[in-house]
Amino acid sequence: MLLSLKSFETYADGMFRIMEGITDNAVKTEMEKNVNQMISVFNTSVQNGGRLVGLSKQNFTPEAIKELSAIWKSSGMVIPEIKINARCLRIPSGFQVRGIPVDIIEADSAERRQELAIDFTPKGIISNVAIAMEMHRYDEIMATQESDIDYARRQIIINFVDNFRTAYNRKDINLLNSVFSDKALIITGKVLKEKPNSDITRLTLNNNNVVYIKQTKQEYLKKLEGVFKATKFVNVKFEDIEVVKHPKYDDIYGVTLKQYWHTNNYQDEGYLFLMIDFHDADFPLIQFRTWQPYKNDQGEIITSEDNVFHFGSFKTFFYHR
Repeated sequence: MLLSLKSFETYADGMFRIMEGITDNAVKTEMEKNVNQMISVFNTSVQNGGRLVGLSKQNFTPEAIKELSAIWKSSGMVIPEIKINARCLRIPSGFQVRGIPVDIIEADSAERRQELAIDFTPKGIISNVAIAMEMHRYDEIMATQESDIDYARRQIIINFVDNFRTAYNRKDINLLNSVFSDKALIITGKVLKEKPNSDITRLTLNNNNVVYIKQTKQEYLKKLEGVFKATKFVNVKFEDIEVVKHPKYDDIYGVTLKQYWHTNNYQDEGYLFLMIDFHDADFPLIQFRTWQPYKNDQGEIITSEDNVFHFGSFKTFFYHR
């Protein structure tokens, strides 16, 4: 067992508290009650053998219940036995708290401790739970905002990235299908071990040891669906996340991060670049997704930060805008 689990029913008395960011005491109390109930549900479910039981529409929206149930099919989660003091954030759909520590049961011990972001309706009901970037990284990204619109878009991007990552953890092909443009270009790097076949598109990025394979959205999702079916648990972690607005087009943002992908039979580490288009502000879409391997099998760095894809790698796209 990951933790020493005792009578978690008592945690509903106040393990989680909101210390700032909301003045409506009734909604604040409802949010605290619902998160404490979620903690109790998580921990007692693990304690009793792993089956998730106790999700109630009094505490969660139907969508949140469905999404949590999907995550739980891959791995249970435990909230550590500590007092949690959170800051409430305003988001377009209601409220959010971040930085909730959680241990992912199926993850390797070095990757087990992660953080959650929890969204609420305006009345304080839990509407979404995502495995999230660290709170300090959230603050760093938001601190570089240039305007109110830029601030709002950065907040959307952070939530977008959190849900994008969690979609892999819960094997949610439908969500991944919805966030990619139908014309999205997906490029995946592969360490060169033999002469590439003629149908592989090779790009030059000052590194002749890596080949880059272009895929359509449909090709990428079909392959990913096969991976999901063959794998019990997919642990995806994002680190060193940076968000940059395009210098010319205000509705285009780039997200660069380091991605760790770990399953029971495969793992890798590399740089991920997402170009997100806010042309339709209500439905931002990924136009480009690229992945580049960080090291080869000998542990040698083969993609430096200077060679990571960026806006300038896709000049043709901007030329036709």
